[in-house]
Parts: sequence; C-alpha cells; structure tokens
Amino acid sequence: MKLEFMPIHMTQPIYFVKGESFDREEGDSVEFKEITSKRPVNTIVNHAEEYVLGFLNAQIEGDIYLGLDDCGIIQGVILNRNERDEIGRNIPNKLRMTDPPISHHDYRVTVHEIFNSERERLEDLYVVQIHVIKTKDKHLYRTSGGSVYLKKGSSCMKLTSEEIAKEYERRTQVHLRKEADELDKKLEKEPHNRSILERRAKVAKYMGDVDTMERVYLKLLELDPKSSAFRLNYAMDRKSIGDLEGALSILNEAIKSNINDFSILNNKGLMLQDLDRWDEALLFYQNLLKRQPNDYTILTKIGVAFRHEGKYSQSLYFLNMALKISPNYRLAKYEKKKTYQEIYKKGNTN
Repeated sequence: MKLEFMPIHMTQPIYFVKGESFDREEGDSVEFKEITSKRPVNTIVNHAEEYVLGFLNAQIEGDIYLGLDDCGIIQGVILNRNERDEIGRNIPNKLRMTDPPISHHDYRVTVHEIFNSERERLEDLYVVQIHVIKTKDKHLYRTSGGSVYLKKGSSCMKLTSEEIAKEYERRTQVHLRKEADELDKKLEKEPHNRSILERRAKVAKYMGDVDTMERVYLKLLELDPKSSAFRLNYAMDRKSIGDLEGALSILNEAIKSNINDFSILNNKGLMLQDLDRWDEALLFYQNLLKRQPNDYTILTKIGVAFRHEGKYSQSLYFLNMALKISPNYRLAKYEKKKTYQEIYKKGNTN
C-alpha cells in the first residue's frame, strides 16, 4: 500500500506544528494516540487494527491521528523512510487478517509532515492519519485474535461476549426495520402480492412484531383460504415466538382444510409433545398409524410417547417394529437405546 503524504503546496493543507493544539477534538469521529514506543511501527499497526475495527463496527466515518497526545497537542512520531514503508505494507497486511477481512477501500492512510513555529519541516517527524469510511455492514469485524472493538465517544471499547450479542441484535433489528419499511412500500403498490406478504410476515416474526405477523397471515389466508401451506407457516411462526397453544389451534384449522396433508399432521403430533400432552399425542399417532401402518417414523413417535407414559415394554415393541421396517433408521435406534437406559435407571420393565 502506498502512503499518501500531505504536500505543503496543496490548496488547503493540514499543517501540523509541533507543540501546538490540533483544531479537532476527540469524540465519536476523532481519536488521538501518542506514540512513545521504541518500536513505533508495531504500535501504529496495532492501533490501526483496533481503531479501524472500532470505527467500522460503530458504522461512523472518522479519523485516527497517531502522534498527538490525549489533549490534542501535536508531538509527532519519529519515522525513517524504511519505517514509513513498513507502515504502508504492514497495516494492509494486518487488516486483511481480520474476520471478515477489511478492504483497502474502507480506509486511507496519510502521513503528514510536521513543522516548527517558523514553518520549517522537521526531519523524520510525522503524524500518521488513518481515515475510515462509514459502512452499513450487518456483520461485526473481529481482530485476528477474535476481539471486537467499538468506537464510542472518545474511547474504543473491547466488547464482552454479552455486549457482542447485544450489538448483533441491535444491527439485526436495524436491518429488519429497513426491510420492513421497504416491504410496506411495495405492498402499498401490490397489496395482494403473496410473496411480498409472506416475506413481510417473516420479517415481523424476526422483529417480534406479533400483531403485524398475525395481520399479514390473516391477509394471506383471506387471499387463499384453503392454503394449508400458509396455515402451516403461520403455526410454525407462532410456535417460534412461544405461542404453542395458538400454533396448535392453527394446525387444527389447517387439518380441517386438508386432512391428508402429512406435514400438518406430523407437526400437530410434535406440537402436542412440546406441550407435554403425551396422552393426546399417543392417541393422535395411533390414529395416524391406522392410515399409514408401515410408516416407521410414526411407529417411532408412538414408541417415544409410550416411554413418556412409563410403558417401556410397549415403547420397545413399537421401536422394534420401526427398526424391522427400516433397520438403519437412526432416530429409532437412538430412542430404543434411551428407553433401555431409562429401564436400567428405574429398574422397571413395565
């Protein structure tokens, strides 16, 4: 990477005069760092990684000035030609190792010469400026060591695991709100567009906007009252937000519309299990088995239901039937093993 030097003949040059105060103050978009290390290149490169990530993760445009103290007094960094070349190579190399890698388009490194009060250039004394652009990336950048930094005010915070999770959630909600607004605009023009309505329902679910999710699904069902697919999606989304009873009610309505849709029937049985209504689940699966007597998945579910009822011999009977039809069915093998483990623990063979 080629460093940019700020020549003194530019129309509006930034003059850095040693010992004077810089005309900007530290804050959300500005960071000062004094460099006193005997290995200034390594220090500058490490600061570059931390603060470029901090600005990108904060999604703000800003500048890091290396060679100014915390009060904004211009001190400068002693850098010979080889060290300036190293900075030009090592910063891009370091930032390519982040997760995800930071593009060279996202920042610019400029080396500014420093002058004395008589406007005479001071040899080998510089301020290194790193300008970071504003991004709208949903992801968070991590250092090569896995750390996450976020620029906040005049500091660059290293986030804890809990803070990282909260920041991901905040970003997700921002993007979802934007998508919701875009979908609402499209629906103003195409209020009966089913694909847009389906996506709007999903976005509402992700946002935790239950009222909108329900309103959109009811609109979909109004457009196609016999659609078992819409009812199934509606039920699964209600389940995902913790409304199991509501989801079961929707599945029951869906079964009335299409009694032969196995995916709906299967999900009703699973819903009864999730509600811990095992006696109802058992009866439901037994009735389902009459329609599909050789379905090893139903046989396995009956075996599981019997085990939850404490009826281990019946449980093993149906699990063995499932394995007789499909010897390699892994779930039946697992549930059979689990049943034997419970029998061993309880010393019961009922």
